Amino acid sequence: MIEKILTDYITFIRSFEALLKDKYEQEINPCSFSQTFFERVGVIDDIEYCFHGSGCTAKKDGVIYEYDIEVNEIKFSQWKFSEFVRTHPEFQKLNYSSDYIEYELYQLIDKGILDWIIVGGIEGTPFGCVFMCYRVVQESFFI
Repeated sequence: MIEKILTDYITFIRSFEALLKDKYEQEINPCSFSQTFFERVGVIDDIEYCFHGSGCTAKKDGVIYEYDIEVNEIKFSQWKFSEFVRTHPEFQKLNYSSDYIEYELYQLIDKGILDWIIVGGIEGTPFGCVFMCYRVVQESFFI
C-alpha cells in the first residue's frame, strides 16, 4: 500500500509542477524559477502553494504535499510524507504510525526506488551524514 501512497504523492507533485511550467512557459523545475517568474506564494488550479528554500508546500482539498527538490529530484523526510498520509482522506483511515511509515519507506530503499539523502562529506571519511530523509531514485516506477 505504501507504494500506492507514494505514487499518489509523486504524481501530484509532478502534475503541480507541470501546471506551473505550462503557465509560465518554462521547461525547468518551478523551484528554479519561482522568484523570477511568479510569486513564491500563490494559487493555481485550487492548489495553494508556498515555495521555500529548496522546496515547496502545496495544499489541495486539505491534503498537504510538502517536498524538497534538487535539480529535478524529489526529496522528502519521513515527517513530510507522514503529513501527506495524515491529511489525505483515503490514507488517513489506514492509521499508519510514523514507525510503520518509516519501515515501509525503508523497504523501498531495499527495492532501489528510494535512497537516503547523504549531506556533505565528513572530514577524513569517504562518506557524509545520512539523515532520515529520502530521495526518489526510480521515478519511472511510478509513472
